[in-house]
Amino acid sequence: MHKDRHQERARNIAQIFIWGVIIALPVVIVEAGAQEFVFAPFAAIALSAVTYSFIAVAFVEEIAKYLVVRFRAMPKKFFDEPQDAMVYMIAAALGFAAIENLTYAIGFAETAADVIRISMFRGVTATFLHVIASGALGYFIALSLETPSQKRKFFYSGLVFATLLHGVYNNFIMDLEGKILHASTTGGLFGVIIIATLLIISGIIILVGINRLAKIQFSKVTLP
Repeated sequence: MHKDRHQERARNIAQIFIWGVIIALPVVIVEAGAQEFVFAPFAAIALSAVTYSFIAVAFVEEIAKYLVVRFRAMPKKFFDEPQDAMVYMIAAALGFAAIENLTYAIGFAETAADVIRISMFRGVTATFLHVIASGALGYFIALSLETPSQKRKFFYSGLVFATLLHGVYNNFIMDLEGKILHASTTGGLFGVIIIATLLIISGIIILVGINRLAKIQFSKVTLP
């Protein structure tokens, strides 16, 4: 596997991780406001929840994590190769997932046991979801930086792909969270099996993407 010629420093990755945490705070507020004042009045409409999940959650969150990388990583000297986009998108995703999981557990748990159960479940599923979606977007950003003539094509393709992946996965996870939190042991066991299967498949997909990215001989990136 072709390695990054300039290994990323832990402090740079930590910096983007922290910015991922910071950006998550206003995003959570925006999502709550959108759900309460924009989508709640149309709750009776069949596609209202799906639209909220894909637009107000998946799209907004992927854009937020991208903005962290675009303005807090890409203009810096340590962002010197296109494949760095994938590294820092994943760092931002981990920071974002950390605060999102915390606020979700506090907001939806009714007992201490619920907090532990939700934290453990989302600590694996939701965190991995963010890594997969943002890693995929980072992959397309790397391609866009290497091929300026197709920059928009690659970027928007990656954004659409990450949003769709995030939206579909998010809907499925939230449904299973309800079953594991409130339903029978059978429902919880079924959920665990399905999630484990999805994690394995998603892991294979992201590893294939990383392997393909690593084999590309990128040039040194130049950003305005």
